[in-house]
Amino acid sequence: MKTKGSERVKALRFEARTPNLAMDPHELGTARQTRHSFSRALVRHALQEGWKISTRVWEMDSKGRGLAIYRVELGESVVELVVFSKVIEETERTDRVIANDWDVTSALVEGEVSPERLEILRNHVTRQEDGRADDMTLIWARANRSQRFFSYVVDCLASGSQPEPEHISDAAYIMRSTAFYGNGKWGLKDFAGIGTRNPLGVPYRAQMLAAWLLREFSADLVNHCAAAKSDGAIALAKSWRRYLGLGNATGLGMVPYVIRHPQVLDAWVSLRELPLANAKSQDWSPNSSEWARVCQLLERAALYFSQKTSFTTDPYPSGPELSSSLNEVLEWANEYRTSGTIRGEKTTEPARVLSSLSAERSTEVRQIVDSVLVEIDSSIDEDIEELLICVDRTQLKPSMTAGELLKIVEQQYSWASRFDFLNPEQSARFWFYSRNNQEPRRGSRAKDKGLITEHPVGIARDVTSLHSDLLLADSDLPVGAFLAERPEHWGIIERVQSVAGLVYTEAQVNPLSDDFLPLDLQRFQLAIYGMENFNPQSTDWLRVTLYSGAPTVGDVQDGLDVDDWLFLPRPEDRA
Repeated sequence: MKTKGSERVKALRFEARTPNLAMDPHELGTARQTRHSFSRALVRHALQEGWKISTRVWEMDSKGRGLAIYRVELGESVVELVVFSKVIEETERTDRVIANDWDVTSALVEGEVSPERLEILRNHVTRQEDGRADDMTLIWARANRSQRFFSYVVDCLASGSQPEPEHISDAAYIMRSTAFYGNGKWGLKDFAGIGTRNPLGVPYRAQMLAAWLLREFSADLVNHCAAAKSDGAIALAKSWRRYLGLGNATGLGMVPYVIRHPQVLDAWVSLRELPLANAKSQDWSPNSSEWARVCQLLERAALYFSQKTSFTTDPYPSGPELSSSLNEVLEWANEYRTSGTIRGEKTTEPARVLSSLSAERSTEVRQIVDSVLVEIDSSIDEDIEELLICVDRTQLKPSMTAGELLKIVEQQYSWASRFDFLNPEQSARFWFYSRNNQEPRRGSRAKDKGLITEHPVGIARDVTSLHSDLLLADSDLPVGAFLAERPEHWGIIERVQSVAGLVYTEAQVNPLSDDFLPLDLQRFQLAIYGMENFNPQSTDWLRVTLYSGAPTVGDVQDGLDVDDWLFLPRPEDRA
C-alpha cells in the first residue's frame, strides 16, 4: 500500500538507487533538468501562490540605456528587481568574473525602493565587486547583451517580422548573465536571515527569481529598442518570449563548491533520485492518461534535440544523436500503449522497463527518458522541495572511537579504494583560488606555484590516508586522542563524522588526477538549476541557457497552466 506525503518520500529512500550508481561521475555529468529543478520550482510557486508581478518603473532611452524596476508581491511581502542598463563596447563584453563593466547590473531587494535608496543602489550595484550592499538586498546580478542575437532580434522586430528560426542559435538567448551573488557576499542578506516562512526562504529561490525577471527584462528591452528604431516595429511573439532564455557560462568554480558542501550535494541528488524511484514504481496502464503523456513528451523531446545543431556538445552526444535514439524509445513507448508490451515483452512496470532499455542506447538518453518519467507525477513536489533545507556545516565528535570511525569510512567510502594514490598521476593536480582570475583554478603539482593554498577537495585521497592510519590505531581510542597524534586528519574526520548516515554526499571522483573531467560536476549542478543547451568550450567550462521555454511573467499573471516546458522545441513564427 502506498503512503502519502513525507511518509512516501521516506519510503522512497529504500527504493532509490545506491550511491555507487547515482554518484558515478558519468551519471552526474549526463543529468538533465526535471520538474524539481530550481527554475521549474520557482515558476510553479509563482503561479500557485498568485504572485503579482508588474513593471513599476521603465525609464529607457532609444538605445535601451536607463532604469527598470520590476515589483513582485509575494503575499504579504514585496521584493523589487532594480535594473541599471547601458551599452558597453563590444570588446568589454566577457563571461569572465574579472570583467570591469557590464550592459546590465541589477539588485533584488526587499520592499519598495525609495528615491533615496535608488541612488545608493545606483552608486554600488553598478560597481559590483567595488560596491557594498545593505542587509535588505538579497541578490546582485549582472549580464551582457548577446553580441550575435540582441541587435539581430531588434532589427527583425523593427522591420515588422519575428526572428528567423534558422538565424537564432539553438542556445536560445538574447542576453547572457555572468553572475548571481547572494548569501552575505558584499553585505547582501544572509540566506538564514530570509527565514523559512518567506516565499524566498528556499535555497536558490531568490537567485532564480532574479534570473527569471532578468530574462523578462531582456525581452522587454528588445521590444523597447525596436519600437524606438521604427514606427512599424512589432513586439516579440509570445512563443519567442517563452523560447528565448537567459544565457550563462560557468567555469571551474563550481567544482570545489559541490565537493566542499556534502550535505547540500546529498539534498540535490536526493531531489533527483527520490522522484525517479517514485516514477519507476508506477504501474501506469497502456491506456492511461499518464502513459499518453509519456509518449507525448518523448515525441517532443525527440523534436527538441533534433533542432540542436548549431553548437557542439563534445564530449557528450550531439542533439541529433540523442534525437535518433529517443525516436526508438518512443517506438517502445507507443508499442506499450497499443499492445501492453515493450519490445515484445509484457510488463506491469512500464516506466522501469523503459528507463532500463533506454540505458542500452546511452546514459544520456536514459537521463532524458528519466526526466520525462519524473514529469508525470506532481503528488510529491512539495515534500521533495523540503529536502533542500539541510544542515550545511560540519562538526567534530572527539569522543567517537577510532573503531566507530573506521566502520563509517568502510561503509560509506569504499569507492575511494579504486584510486591508487601511490601512483603520482592520481595526485598530479591541485586546486587553488586564483587572485588574478578571482575564481578557483587547478594547477600542476609538479610545476605551478600556490600549493600552500590548496583547496581540500581531494576527498578520496584524504579518506584513503585516514583509513590506513585507522587500521593501525586502537579501536577504542577516542578520535580526540587519535587527532592529537595525527592532526593532519582533522578536516576529513570532521567531514566523515558529519555526513554519517547520509546517502549521496560524495561524488565518486578524484579531482586531483589528470584525467578528471570538471564538466561532469558542472553539468550536474547546472541541471539542478534547470539549465539546458550544454555547450562545452573546453574540459573546464561550458555555456548554457536558463529559462529557455519557460513561461513569461505575463503567462503567470494571466493564470495560465504554465508548468509544462520540459524540452520545449523552438517556435516557427515568422510574422
